[in-house]
Amino acid sequence: MLKRILSGTVGISLIIVVLCLSSTIPIIVDIAVALVCAIAVGEFTHAIGSLKLLQISVPSIAFAFIYPMLITYNMFTVVWYVYTAIMLSVMIFFHKTISFKEFAYTYSMSLIITFSLSAIISMKDMDIAHSALYFVITLALPWLADAGAYFVGSFMGKHKLCPEISPKKTIEGAVGGVIVCILATCGVGFVFVNWIYGGTITINYINLIILSLTGSLLSILGDLSFSLVKRSCNIKDYGNIIPGHGGILDRFDSVIFVAPFLLIMTTYLPIIC
Repeated sequence: MLKRILSGTVGISLIIVVLCLSSTIPIIVDIAVALVCAIAVGEFTHAIGSLKLLQISVPSIAFAFIYPMLITYNMFTVVWYVYTAIMLSVMIFFHKTISFKEFAYTYSMSLIITFSLSAIISMKDMDIAHSALYFVITLALPWLADAGAYFVGSFMGKHKLCPEISPKKTIEGAVGGVIVCILATCGVGFVFVNWIYGGTITINYINLIILSLTGSLLSILGDLSFSLVKRSCNIKDYGNIIPGHGGILDRFDSVIFVAPFLLIMTTYLPIIC
């Protein structure tokens, strides 16, 4: 638990640095997301054993890094098209050494990971003036739900949520995570309104509660989905870059489900009034 807390402290510090620099260097958010996408795709290809197949792993990792960098400039479609053309060409020319299963797993998951996490950048571009709030909410919502579930489950968990996929997750932990997420996310909104933006905006807390409730449930779905992949690959974590947490993909698996949801739903349920 101590490792998780220390790693979390370092992670939050890095996020604060990115937020502080984003006002003067907006592209810093794009770079941060691009690095996360590239590392996550690299970890996934390593997990399924396709990292050594450089013909598909190198284009996939390159795509994961370049795509987020070009969203702001509306050139992401070109990157996706080029990546797809390269991968299809590789499938044809190397069909004797690379199976369709390896191609399909690598290609599809590279798209899912990259497209989903890149929603963070789309949210930033949607409202540049308040991009810091959207950035923090997108990361805080699933992470708060996960942290709440971990601590509540550790002390109160009795009934297994999905033992065949994730033995440590409990129903009590999931419920506690949802409650913690809602309360803490509203707290984040309060801090931004009164301390960061100095009362110049107002938060629609009803919409924020609805988004937090639904988003926290989706974060559980994302966590379980990627846990199932890990069990299929017979691995405990996707990596060890974050002590106590595993790899980047272990930390961002829930964000993969939540970020696109928030991007879509904030159009209908705006957080800022």
